[in-house]
Parts: sequence; C-alpha cells; structure tokens
Amino acid sequence: MRVLVPAVVFTTLFGSAAAHGAMVYPIPRNSIDRQLPKAERTPKHAPSCTNLTGESCDNGQAQYWYSQGCTIGCPECDSVSGRRQADVCGAGKAPTINAPEHRSVNRAAPAGSELDVYRWNPWRAPGSAPVNDACGLAGGTPWPKNASEWGDYVNTKFAKHGDAGSKVLPVQPSGAVWQAGMQGTVVWQIGANHGGGYSYRLCPLEATLTEECFQRHPLAFNTSSQALLFPNGSRLPIAGTFVADGTRPAGSMWALNPIPPRCLGGSETTFGGACRYGQTYPNCLPCPGTPGSDCTTCDNDPNPSFTPPCDEGAHPGLCSGNQGAGMDGIAQGPVAVADSVMVPRWLKPGRYVLGWRLDCEATAQVWSSCADITITA
Repeated sequence: MRVLVPAVVFTTLFGSAAAHGAMVYPIPRNSIDRQLPKAERTPKHAPSCTNLTGESCDNGQAQYWYSQGCTIGCPECDSVSGRRQADVCGAGKAPTINAPEHRSVNRAAPAGSELDVYRWNPWRAPGSAPVNDACGLAGGTPWPKNASEWGDYVNTKFAKHGDAGSKVLPVQPSGAVWQAGMQGTVVWQIGANHGGGYSYRLCPLEATLTEECFQRHPLAFNTSSQALLFPNGSRLPIAGTFVADGTRPAGSMWALNPIPPRCLGGSETTFGGACRYGQTYPNCLPCPGTPGSDCTTCDNDPNPSFTPPCDEGAHPGLCSGNQGAGMDGIAQGPVAVADSVMVPRWLKPGRYVLGWRLDCEATAQVWSSCADITITA
C-alpha cells in the first residue's frame, strides 16, 4: 500500500544521527555514551548529528548496535558475513518480498534469478532473519575487537565492543509518554544506507528483552503519517510503502526504508544497481557479464535505486543516498524519518521498551535500537 501526501509543512521535532542507523526519538538506551566527551567515544566513521531546531545534538554511538551475518530462515547469525550475499546456513528459505515496488535495491533483477543477489538478506522476509540480540551488539559482532562493515565501537565505561544491548544497557527514561488507543511518534536516522525496511515493537519493561518478546507486541503504522525531517526543523510528508504479507510475526506491519540508496561515485556503502566492477567479496555469486565473484552494487551509477520520495530538483541526494544535499529553505545535512504508530487500546498501562528493528536488504545485517517509554490508560 502507498499513501501520497504532497504537501510540505514546517515544524520543529527531534534530533538525528548518522552512520549505520538508529532510533533517535524516543532517545534510545543505545545512545548512553552521549554523556561522555566525544574524544572518549568517537569511532573511525564518526557520526554526524544535527538537531532539527538548528541546535547541536548527540546520539552517541547508537548507530553501532546491530547484528550481521544474518540471513532469512537461519537459526543464528554468523557475525562475519555482512556482504557475503549467500544463504549463510543453507536453510533454503524463499524470500517473501519479491515485488519490485517492495524492494529497496536491485529492483530490475527478476526475483529469484542469479541477478537477484540480495534474496537471502533480512528484508526479503521481514522478521525471519535471526539477531544476536534484540537491542543489538556493540560493534555488530560478539568479539571484543572492531570488525568490518563499520563495526567500529569505541569502548567506554558503559559498554565495550561485543556487548549485548539487552544485558548491559540500563533503563534510560526518555520522557516519552504514549496513551493506549492513541498514536506515538518515533524518529529514526540512517547514514550508510543498505536499503531494507523496519518495524516497531514493544516488550514490557519487567520482561526479558528477547526477540520473542518484541515479536509478541508488534505495532501498526499510521500509513498516512510518514515524513522526512530536515536539520533546520522542516518536515516533508511523503508517500509511505508498507507491507504486512510474508512478515514475521504473521500480519505484522513493516515499512520500506523510504530513502533510496544512491551510488555516489561508486561508494561501497551505497547500493544502486546489481553489480559493480573493481571489488570482490568472498563467496559471492558471480555477477553475469563480469569476471570473477564481483557482487558489490554500483557501476558509478549516479541514480538512486528507486524514485526518491521528494522532488530533488537540482539537489541530488536531498532525500536519497546518505545525506540530504540541501535546497532553498532546507538546511544541508542528514535527513531523518518520522513515523506515527498505533498504540493498541487494550495495552496494559505501564513501562515498556520500544524496539526499532531495521532489516537490511543490501547487506546481511539487522540494526536495532531500544528505548524506554511509558504507556498510560
């Protein structure tokens, strides 16, 4: 389903962060190290963060909590195969997301064909890939050293590389209070865009924060309320694309990442086409027409992987790629996404943990954030 909302309105909202991806509002537990001086926790791929009021903001290392080597149908992630582009465990699970309009990259490849090199990655069967932790692993792997795929996590007194978020991140009251039967607002930010899509889930605070607990409480979207948020405070309503078929748990609603990856000069962190010369990853399927096992994704193609959600005009990258490119009235910098979720009327009042899970399509990764909220009657 798609909802077209052409108007542009302006408002002030929350902060944003870049690098992989993370929830920004409600402020997640994963950003706990924002309390420290940046010199004590700035990774190699330093995140940028722009407050939508024009003031400075900081989301810490929230975007470095994730799992990798996670492919659909497998019982666990192998933590090493971020870009392997293979059925890591040999489960043989068929993708459930095959329609081009529901895929975020490589849309021209016939589903299931040799050109469809991303068919085992998490977004192709939302929710069916495993995770190593429901709130992510610091640096994306369970080992105490940095890894590939931006697995750069600077150890602090709060967490070290390989820590499981559900076990080491303490409760952090976010101030977010939602009312049962009404709607809640969530904002998330992406930097290195690997496509895919995401969902929001709840787990009672007193429960163990497992993937099973979160999957018992999926939240539906208000499908007419998705918007892009720019660093100067402007808000642009956009058409949302949502899926509920072929998801796990059955019938749960997921949203396509509305920001299409864009290949800017052959960047290895953006994904616009099917194959690219010049970089080889192990255990890839051979890309037809190219030598060897070359399974990266751009041939210096300047185009986004699908039509951007706004008219970029003379400003390529405004709402595609990794960073907003700026235009009249909209400041240059990273763009965030705002969603409205439906809070079930029957939900018991109390304290909950809100989980944001983004299933990548161009990599075998799942990005995770957890935030504390209160729900009232």
